[in-house]
Amino acid sequence: MAAVLVVEDNPEHQAVLAEIVRRLGHEATVAGDGRAGLAAALADRFDLIVADVDMPQLDGVRMCRALRADPATADVPVVLITGYLPPGDRRLTEAGAAAVVPKPFRVKELTETLRQCLPLPPDDPFLAELTRCLDVGAMACDHEGRTIFVNQAVRDFFGDECATLPAREWPARFQLRHHDGTPLEPDEVPLERARRGERVYHADLRACDPQHRSRWFVINARPVRDTAGTVLGAVAAVHDITGDHLQGRYERCKAEVLQALVHAPDIKQAGAAVLRSLSTCLDWPYLRLWLVDEVSGRLRPAVTHSAPGARAAPLPAVMERGQGLAGLCWERGEAIFVPDIQAPDSPMLPYVAAGTGYRAAGAVPVLSAEQVFGVLTFFTPDRQDPEPALAVLLTGIAGLLGAYLERRRSDELANQLAASIGEYIALVGHELRTPLTSIATYTDLIAESGDDTTIGEVRDLLAVIERNNARLRTLVERLLDLSALESGHAGLTVGTVDLAAVLHAAVATVTAESGRPHPRVRTVLPDRLEIPGDQARLRQVAENLIGNAVQYSPADSTVTVTLTADEDAAVLTVADAGMGIPEGERNRLFARLYRATNARHSGIPGAGLGLALSRAIIELHGGTITLGAGKPSGTIATVRLPLRPTTG
Repeated sequence: MAAVLVVEDNPEHQAVLAEIVRRLGHEATVAGDGRAGLAAALADRFDLIVADVDMPQLDGVRMCRALRADPATADVPVVLITGYLPPGDRRLTEAGAAAVVPKPFRVKELTETLRQCLPLPPDDPFLAELTRCLDVGAMACDHEGRTIFVNQAVRDFFGDECATLPAREWPARFQLRHHDGTPLEPDEVPLERARRGERVYHADLRACDPQHRSRWFVINARPVRDTAGTVLGAVAAVHDITGDHLQGRYERCKAEVLQALVHAPDIKQAGAAVLRSLSTCLDWPYLRLWLVDEVSGRLRPAVTHSAPGARAAPLPAVMERGQGLAGLCWERGEAIFVPDIQAPDSPMLPYVAAGTGYRAAGAVPVLSAEQVFGVLTFFTPDRQDPEPALAVLLTGIAGLLGAYLERRRSDELANQLAASIGEYIALVGHELRTPLTSIATYTDLIAESGDDTTIGEVRDLLAVIERNNARLRTLVERLLDLSALESGHAGLTVGTVDLAAVLHAAVATVTAESGRPHPRVRTVLPDRLEIPGDQARLRQVAENLIGNAVQYSPADSTVTVTLTADEDAAVLTVADAGMGIPEGERNRLFARLYRATNARHSGIPGAGLGLALSRAIIELHGGTITLGAGKPSGTIATVRLPLRPTTG
């Protein structure tokens, strides 16, 4: 039997409404106006409220709004009867009425409306079938906390054992958590709270399904009381909000990534910000950004993110195309999800799969204009299926990261080009005009000498002309050589080169040609280190770098030449303790004819072409060359050259 509240100011209509409720087999309580009806609804629990719209004190529309606003009565259905407002008036629907019946009404019509809004008797077979087909989970417990009912939706998620497991034991058995990841305590279980007399609305809950996928829920629960108010037990409705929850996370993650990429000054900071956002928003504890190495043509880790307490995955230092998860993603150029990294068909490297402690992993390529710049990989203890929304998010984020990389490279090239054009014109003019001025002025002096001037008197003048002429010839030859290298008109004669022997010879040449007391040159070289390359060109690079270090270092200092090798490349470093390079000028030194400001005013001669030539030669070999600051002073030049022939 249901409890129905009839709120009507007309006595005759009161009697009719109450009689219809009784004929339906339910108990009717009558209130004479809206204010009295609201007070009665808040004082006792009713299963249905039937109210007239036009009443004194408080009309039915405002009473209905007040009922919806109070958590205690928000879910009680209200049927409004109106002769004042038309049934389609938006005020009726906005008030939250379950149904609207216009006046005059017929008994049959009102009976059918009330029957649809009243709860079915507990033993009704329709109720049993209804609870089975509900998408919303439903459950109940008795006054001692024993589970007495769970519908099919709950069983499908937690399994049949949940039907007999007390509510207090659910957190430990099913590893229940709050949405923020903190464990759910037994006293916090919504059904348990309701059993203690509390009405629970939108309690948060997070659990893993039998496939170990995270799901998010909100739960409403309330106590069940008898007529004396004694708690008989509790009921709860479980709403799965996983879709909405994940969508909110994805939107937040995308916004954070966009914000990070706008302000990141370089790829390391951009990558760190992107991985941090993915970890926070998606609960992925371990992520890594791999970038294609220009020298080796293999993937190398650029940025790694570990959440606090996360276990590091035992990943290799480099990845070949098609090797492991990252290499396979690179080869295919598409996202890969591995729901179970221990599965027989998992693309994970065996020792990685065995040693991570994680359940699932994934990878997405970092693309720009169809070119793969790198791969983003993640590991998680929860199962992660390739759901479409997540795949779209990751592909979009990787695309933004790829566009960032491409934009940074384009911006750097554009800035270098814009800066170098003006500098090049000025520097060419300076480097040409200086020797030409000496040649012209000394020629004038000879021309203005008397006819009786002997050759011995002008020999010093001729020496100046010859020296500047040689300087011009060398400058022009180097410029032509550099132009030929950069345009592709001058190729490499590639063979097997012992780089250690090349460096020994270069050190001997530089120290022999130094025309002043020079620093000590210390070498740390292997007995032999063979690479593919052009021996003459690599000797040219070695002499340029070692010669610069010797030329710009004090006589009592040491220049250190070191050669080592890693898995992919030979690594040459030339470190000096000289005047160093201003921080903002290091990359500009690879431009033609550019000399650092402190070097131009040092009185040490130079054309500013050695580093430009060296870079062109190294890049033709598929390598890289960089300049860094020495410690505590000076400069460190670092060259990386591939150990094996480059492809493509």
